[in-house]
Amino acid sequence: MQKLLPFLIVFLLASCGKNVVLDQLHSFEGSTWYMDSVVTVVWEPKQSDDPVFMSMYIRHSTDYPYNNLFLFRSIESTQGVEYTDTVNVALADPLGVWNGTGMSNVKTLEIPIGQGAVRFREDERYTLKITQGMRDTVLYGIQNVGVRFEQIKSTD
Repeated sequence: MQKLLPFLIVFLLASCGKNVVLDQLHSFEGSTWYMDSVVTVVWEPKQSDDPVFMSMYIRHSTDYPYNNLFLFRSIESTQGVEYTDTVNVALADPLGVWNGTGMSNVKTLEIPIGQGAVRFREDERYTLKITQGMRDTVLYGIQNVGVRFEQIKSTD
């Protein structure tokens, strides 16, 4: 509990003043993520004045067989692809100690999307797609992938 207390304090302080405009969780039945299964999130911003910080979170069991997870991510609008990347998420350190939070055999790790907060065009429809890029056709141990967008109040 003593190890968890500093994290809780930082989490509570960091969450003050944030305006979550999207928080969507995708669950995988039986904690199995198939290679052709795409996590899709659609978002239509209502206000474009304030920038949005995008992040995703991975929830996995400690039975997950690897220490990393490759992901392919893209954001498309009606005008075409706006952003695309490949990310190698370190779920565990080189010694096998799991990163993230969680007190049982389930760990959660939050990962930013992009380099910082961005502004989206108002009255536009955006589609975020996430696929697993591991070589396994079926990936066992990944329970959820979540996407969270937080609007940052601009000071100008």
